[in-house]
Amino acid sequence: MIKKDKLRFLVLEARLDWAMAENERDCLLRSGELLPEQLEMYNILEKPLPRGCEEGFQAVIIGGTGDYSVVHNRPAFFQPLLDFVKYLTDIGFPILGLCYGHQILAQALGGKVEELPHEKSETGTFLMTLTEEGRKDPVFDSIASSFTAQEGHHDAVTVMPPDFIHLAQSENCRYQAMRHISKPIYGFQFHPELTREDLLARMHAYAHVYASEPGAMERFNRIIKRTYTEAIARNYIEKIVIPRWS
Repeated sequence: MIKKDKLRFLVLEARLDWAMAENERDCLLRSGELLPEQLEMYNILEKPLPRGCEEGFQAVIIGGTGDYSVVHNRPAFFQPLLDFVKYLTDIGFPILGLCYGHQILAQALGGKVEELPHEKSETGTFLMTLTEEGRKDPVFDSIASSFTAQEGHHDAVTVMPPDFIHLAQSENCRYQAMRHISKPIYGFQFHPELTREDLLARMHAYAHVYASEPGAMERFNRIIKRTYTEAIARNYIEKIVIPRWS
Protein backbone atom coordinates (compact mmCIF):
# COMPACT_ATOMS: atom_id res chain seq x y z
CA MET A 1 0.00 0.00 0.00
CA ILE A 2 1.32 3.44 -0.92
CA LYS A 3 2.15 5.56 2.13
CA LYS A 4 0.27 8.81 2.61
CA ASP A 5 3.43 10.91 2.63
CA LYS A 6 4.32 9.58 -0.83
CA LEU A 7 1.10 10.83 -2.45
CA ARG A 8 1.25 13.80 -4.81
CA PHE A 9 -1.70 15.97 -5.80
CA LEU A 10 -2.11 18.21 -8.83
CA VAL A 11 -4.28 21.20 -7.86
CA LEU A 12 -5.90 22.99 -10.80
CA GLU A 13 -6.44 26.69 -10.08
CA ALA A 14 -8.46 29.31 -11.98
CA ARG A 15 -7.83 32.38 -9.83
CA LEU A 16 -6.75 35.83 -10.93
CA ASP A 17 -5.41 36.50 -7.44
CA TRP A 18 -2.62 33.97 -6.96
CA ALA A 19 -2.46 34.81 -3.27
CA MET A 20 -5.88 33.18 -2.98
CA ALA A 21 -4.55 30.10 -4.77
CA GLU A 22 -1.80 29.92 -2.17
CA ASN A 23 -4.44 30.34 0.53
CA GLU A 24 -6.33 27.38 -0.93
CA ARG A 25 -3.09 25.40 -0.94
CA ASP A 26 -2.58 26.12 2.75
CA CYS A 27 -6.14 25.02 3.56
CA LEU A 28 -5.70 21.76 1.64
CA LEU A 29 -2.38 21.07 3.34
CA ARG A 30 -3.88 21.59 6.78
CA SER A 31 -7.14 19.74 6.25
CA GLY A 32 -5.50 16.83 4.43
CA GLU A 33 -2.57 16.68 6.86
CA LEU A 34 -0.17 16.82 3.93
CA LEU A 35 3.38 18.06 3.45
CA PRO A 36 4.06 21.12 1.23
CA GLU A 37 5.89 19.06 -1.38
CA GLN A 38 2.81 16.86 -1.86
CA LEU A 39 0.77 19.61 -3.56
CA GLU A 40 1.61 21.15 -6.92
CA MET A 41 -0.43 24.20 -7.89
CA TYR A 42 -1.23 24.40 -11.61
CA ASN A 43 -2.44 27.72 -13.00
CA ILE A 44 -4.87 26.81 -15.80
CA LEU A 45 -5.15 30.49 -16.75
CA GLU A 46 -1.59 30.35 -18.06
CA LYS A 47 -0.84 26.67 -18.77
CA PRO A 48 -2.47 24.20 -21.18
CA LEU A 49 -3.95 20.95 -19.86
CA PRO A 50 -2.46 18.22 -22.05
CA ARG A 51 -3.28 14.58 -21.47
CA GLY A 52 -0.49 13.14 -19.40
CA CYS A 53 0.10 16.14 -17.15
CA GLU A 54 -1.43 14.03 -14.38
CA GLU A 55 1.47 11.56 -14.59
CA GLY A 56 3.47 11.41 -11.38
CA PHE A 57 0.43 12.38 -9.31
CA GLN A 58 -2.12 10.23 -7.48
CA ALA A 59 -5.10 12.61 -7.69
CA VAL A 60 -6.25 15.84 -9.29
CA ILE A 61 -8.01 18.48 -7.20
CA ILE A 62 -10.06 21.13 -9.00
CA GLY A 63 -10.31 24.10 -6.66
CA GLY A 64 -12.74 26.93 -6.27
CA THR A 65 -12.65 30.38 -7.83
CA GLY A 66 -14.08 33.76 -7.04
CA ASP A 67 -13.46 34.97 -10.59
CA TYR A 68 -15.38 32.66 -12.94
CA SER A 69 -18.84 31.13 -13.25
CA VAL A 70 -19.68 27.84 -14.96
CA VAL A 71 -22.98 29.38 -16.04
CA HIS A 72 -21.80 32.77 -17.29
CA ASN A 73 -18.11 32.46 -18.23
CA ARG A 74 -16.48 30.48 -21.03
CA PRO A 75 -12.82 31.62 -20.86
CA ALA A 76 -10.11 29.98 -22.94
CA PHE A 77 -9.36 27.34 -20.30
CA PHE A 78 -13.00 26.22 -19.93
CA GLN A 79 -13.43 23.64 -22.70
CA PRO A 80 -9.91 22.18 -22.26
CA LEU A 81 -10.74 21.75 -18.56
CA LEU A 82 -13.97 19.91 -19.39
CA ASP A 83 -12.09 17.71 -21.86
CA PHE A 84 -9.42 16.96 -19.27
CA VAL A 85 -12.05 15.93 -16.72
CA LYS A 86 -13.64 13.60 -19.29
CA TYR A 87 -10.25 12.06 -20.03
CA LEU A 88 -9.42 11.53 -16.33
CA THR A 89 -12.84 9.98 -15.78
CA ASP A 90 -12.37 7.62 -18.73
CA ILE A 91 -9.13 6.30 -17.22
CA GLY A 92 -10.53 6.16 -13.68
CA PHE A 93 -8.11 8.73 -12.26
CA PRO A 94 -9.00 10.17 -8.82
CA ILE A 95 -10.59 13.64 -8.96
CA LEU A 96 -11.78 15.84 -6.11
CA GLY A 97 -13.90 18.82 -7.19
CA LEU A 98 -14.41 21.61 -4.65
CA CYS A 99 -17.09 24.30 -5.21
CA TYR A 100 -16.30 25.47 -8.77
CA GLY A 101 -14.57 22.12 -9.27
CA HIS A 102 -17.76 20.31 -8.24
CA GLN A 103 -19.69 22.26 -10.85
CA ILE A 104 -17.02 21.58 -13.49
CA LEU A 105 -17.36 17.84 -12.84
CA ALA A 106 -21.11 18.04 -13.40
CA GLN A 107 -20.79 20.19 -16.52
CA ALA A 108 -18.10 17.98 -18.05
CA LEU A 109 -19.80 14.66 -17.38
CA GLY A 110 -23.36 15.32 -18.50
CA GLY A 111 -25.00 17.09 -15.57
CA LYS A 112 -26.41 20.61 -15.42
CA VAL A 113 -25.29 23.75 -13.59
CA GLU A 114 -27.57 26.77 -13.13
CA GLU A 115 -27.47 30.09 -11.31
CA LEU A 116 -29.43 30.06 -8.08
CA PRO A 117 -32.04 32.74 -7.44
CA HIS A 118 -30.52 35.49 -5.31
CA GLU A 119 -32.45 34.42 -2.21
CA LYS A 120 -31.21 30.83 -2.60
CA SER A 121 -27.49 31.56 -3.06
CA GLU A 122 -25.34 30.36 -0.17
CA THR A 123 -22.56 32.41 1.36
CA GLY A 124 -21.71 31.60 4.95
CA THR A 125 -22.20 28.55 7.16
CA PHE A 126 -24.99 26.18 6.13
CA LEU A 127 -26.50 22.92 7.33
CA MET A 128 -25.74 19.81 5.25
CA THR A 129 -27.76 16.61 5.47
CA LEU A 130 -26.37 13.30 4.29
CA THR A 131 -28.47 11.02 2.13
CA GLU A 132 -28.74 7.32 2.93
CA GLU A 133 -25.85 6.71 0.51
CA GLY A 134 -23.91 9.55 2.08
CA ARG A 135 -24.24 8.04 5.54
CA LYS A 136 -22.62 4.85 4.21
CA ASP A 137 -19.86 6.56 2.25
CA PRO A 138 -16.31 6.34 3.68
CA VAL A 139 -15.56 10.03 3.07
CA PHE A 140 -18.15 10.84 5.75
CA ASP A 141 -16.76 8.45 8.37
CA SER A 142 -16.88 10.19 11.77
CA ILE A 143 -19.17 12.92 10.34
CA ALA A 144 -22.68 13.35 11.73
CA SER A 145 -25.66 12.78 9.42
CA SER A 146 -26.29 16.55 9.66
CA PHE A 147 -23.39 19.00 9.92
CA THR A 148 -22.54 22.59 9.11
CA ALA A 149 -20.05 23.60 6.42
CA GLN A 150 -18.62 26.73 4.83
CA GLU A 151 -19.89 27.89 1.43
CA GLY A 152 -19.74 30.71 -1.09
CA HIS A 153 -21.55 30.10 -4.37
CA HIS A 154 -24.19 31.52 -6.70
CA ASP A 155 -24.25 28.63 -9.18
CA ALA A 156 -25.26 25.07 -8.30
CA VAL A 157 -25.52 21.61 -9.81
CA THR A 158 -29.21 21.06 -10.57
CA VAL A 159 -28.85 17.76 -12.46
CA MET A 160 -26.24 15.20 -11.45
CA PRO A 161 -24.21 13.54 -14.21
CA PRO A 162 -25.09 9.94 -15.13
CA ASP A 163 -23.36 7.30 -13.00
CA PHE A 164 -23.09 9.61 -9.97
CA ILE A 165 -24.56 9.01 -6.51
CA HIS A 166 -26.14 11.77 -4.42
CA LEU A 167 -24.43 12.07 -1.01
CA ALA A 168 -25.51 15.31 0.68
CA GLN A 169 -27.87 18.27 0.34
CA SER A 170 -28.78 21.58 1.95
CA GLU A 171 -32.08 23.42 2.08
CA ASN A 172 -31.24 25.57 -0.96
CA CYS A 173 -28.93 23.25 -2.90
CA ARG A 174 -29.89 19.63 -3.54
CA TYR A 175 -26.53 18.35 -4.79
CA GLN A 176 -24.03 19.39 -2.16
CA ALA A 177 -21.97 16.23 -2.55
CA MET A 178 -21.78 13.47 -5.13
CA ARG A 179 -19.50 10.62 -6.18
CA HIS A 180 -19.04 8.43 -9.21
CA ILE A 181 -20.67 5.04 -8.84
CA SER A 182 -17.46 3.09 -9.47
CA LYS A 183 -14.54 5.53 -9.85
CA PRO A 184 -12.63 7.57 -7.22
CA ILE A 185 -14.26 10.85 -8.27
CA TYR A 186 -16.03 13.14 -5.77
CA GLY A 187 -17.55 16.60 -5.90
CA PHE A 188 -18.41 18.87 -2.97
CA GLN A 189 -20.27 22.14 -3.39
CA PHE A 190 -19.37 23.05 0.18
CA HIS A 191 -15.78 23.53 1.35
CA PRO A 192 -14.70 20.75 3.74
CA GLU A 193 -11.22 22.27 3.85
CA LEU A 194 -12.29 25.70 5.16
CA THR A 195 -12.57 26.92 8.73
CA ARG A 196 -14.47 29.99 9.86
CA GLU A 197 -11.31 32.10 9.59
CA ASP A 198 -10.59 30.77 6.10
CA LEU A 199 -14.03 31.68 4.78
CA LEU A 200 -13.83 35.18 6.26
CA ALA A 201 -10.49 35.65 4.49
CA ARG A 202 -12.12 34.55 1.22
CA MET A 203 -14.99 36.98 1.75
CA HIS A 204 -12.53 39.84 2.19
CA ALA A 205 -10.56 38.80 -0.91
CA TYR A 206 -13.69 38.46 -3.06
CA ALA A 207 -15.73 41.24 -1.48
CA HIS A 208 -16.67 42.51 -4.95
CA VAL A 209 -18.52 39.22 -5.53
CA TYR A 210 -19.85 38.25 -2.11
CA ALA A 211 -19.77 41.33 0.09
CA SER A 212 -20.33 44.36 -2.12
CA GLU A 213 -23.42 45.56 -0.25
CA PRO A 214 -22.96 47.98 2.68
CA GLY A 215 -22.56 46.12 5.96
CA ALA A 216 -22.08 42.74 4.24
CA MET A 217 -18.77 41.92 5.93
CA GLU A 218 -20.17 42.78 9.35
CA ARG A 219 -23.09 40.45 8.67
CA PHE A 220 -20.78 37.64 7.52
CA ASN A 221 -18.69 38.06 10.65
CA ARG A 222 -21.85 37.40 12.67
CA ILE A 223 -23.29 34.49 10.69
CA ILE A 224 -20.17 32.49 9.78
CA LYS A 225 -19.75 29.84 12.46
CA ARG A 226 -17.06 27.38 13.45
CA THR A 227 -17.26 24.06 11.60
CA TYR A 228 -15.63 20.63 11.85
CA THR A 229 -15.45 19.21 8.33
CA GLU A 230 -11.72 18.80 7.71
CA ALA A 231 -11.96 15.05 8.36
CA ILE A 232 -13.84 14.78 5.04
CA ALA A 233 -10.75 15.90 3.13
CA ARG A 234 -8.56 13.46 5.07
CA ASN A 235 -11.04 10.64 4.50
CA TYR A 236 -10.97 11.23 0.75
CA ILE A 237 -7.19 10.94 0.77
CA GLU A 238 -6.91 8.00 3.15
CA LYS A 239 -10.00 5.96 2.22
CA ILE A 240 -10.34 6.70 -1.50
CA VAL A 241 -7.01 7.78 -3.02
CA ILE A 242 -4.67 5.44 -1.16
CA PRO A 243 -6.73 2.29 -1.90
CA ARG A 244 -6.85 3.30 -5.58
CA TRP A 245 -3.06 3.02 -5.79
CA SER A 246 -2.60 -0.02 -3.56
